Amino acid sequence: MNHKMNNGWPYDHVEHWPPMTYRNREPPTSQILSDFANFLKNDGSSDQNKELQPWIPFCEGRCAFCYFAVSCDKQNVVSYIAALKKALALYSENNYVKSSVFTELYVGGGSPSVISNEQIADVLSFCREKFNLRADHLTKFTACTNSLSENKITALYSNNVNQLDIGIQTFNDSLRKTLMIRDGSRDAKNKLKLIKKKGLRVSIDLLYNLPGQTLEQWQDDITQALELEVESVDCYPLDLYPETPLAKKIATGELPPVGDDSTELDMYVEAYRIFKENGYEPTCHNRFSRVKEDFNKPSSEVVGTGAGFFMGHIDRFLYSDIEDIQGYISKVKEGSFPIARLNKISKEEEMRKAMMLIYIRVPVDRENFRANYGKFPEEAFPNAINKLKSKGLIEEKDGKIQLTEKGDPWRFNISWEFFKNA
Repeated sequence: MNHKMNNGWPYDHVEHWPPMTYRNREPPTSQILSDFANFLKNDGSSDQNKELQPWIPFCEGRCAFCYFAVSCDKQNVVSYIAALKKALALYSENNYVKSSVFTELYVGGGSPSVISNEQIADVLSFCREKFNLRADHLTKFTACTNSLSENKITALYSNNVNQLDIGIQTFNDSLRKTLMIRDGSRDAKNKLKLIKKKGLRVSIDLLYNLPGQTLEQWQDDITQALELEVESVDCYPLDLYPETPLAKKIATGELPPVGDDSTELDMYVEAYRIFKENGYEPTCHNRFSRVKEDFNKPSSEVVGTGAGFFMGHIDRFLYSDIEDIQGYISKVKEGSFPIARLNKISKEEEMRKAMMLIYIRVPVDRENFRANYGKFPEEAFPNAINKLKSKGLIEEKDGKIQLTEKGDPWRFNISWEFFKNA
């Protein structure tokens, strides 16, 4: 892949977000909440993958770039977990969820590893007791190295956690200090080695295009991830949000600015090259992986809850929860779903969303698409398909429409094409 400014770029900037994220949702009306509650009375059995996501939004400290709804105040942990379990029960008691089979249990949020071993065991056992999790379901748990003692890693393994998802961000100690990450690279790497020694898989996040970061420093981060033999790496370009400490320091000149789109693309293309050469394939939103499960078709639905949870997807309903912890607890105490934003997408929006499988590197089967929507993708979206094919960004292979290698760095831009006029 070779991309230089004004020389073969299919777009003039790189998108970081697809359409239809939680940013686009509206506060729920009483009518749509009623529709949602009534829908959950239906039968939910199907052979599609479904994911359960309890959300624990606590961290030891906020990193300089973090824009998520996390809390560093642990005095609310006990009351929060009680509310989380009650909210989970609200879902589990409905027929749709009760009759659904879940293939994955994912504990997300801030860094849930900051809670105690007993609390971790309590949340996991509650989920397994209340929901119909397949016998061979995967359990993934978000963590930070700073809160992972050997005892805690052992406890996670003992509670049948298969994988830890860890926000390393960078192994460069100078950049870690800039990002206000609380432990050093050596300690972080030792924790990753210990996790693998204890028998858990490791998936890490790495950030690129950080202020002052060179291509060589980025290459070194990738090399160290490979040396640690982690199972997968999610590579994210830095998103700057104005209210974060990092953005404020850049604005005042205390830190250098981030690189331009050309720099960002060069870093992504380098990551793509190195990972591919070392047996890792691109998958999901931003992941390079050598784990076969990462290449399965993604979950069709995500049932979850928690303060700041934003991944909810049940049938045509997309939802995200109240971000404030006290607000979340109060709403649950009322016996209500703690939903802050809720949309029900139309059949046409569902069709557009189906095409977005391309951007998460899942080919769109033309025949399946026609069976669901009454027309082939090229009939539903002739302008987008023709444009993307002519630019060499997508291709048709074995009856499926998929990204090309040239299109991979532009996958978020590509997803927007299906939300323009067909």
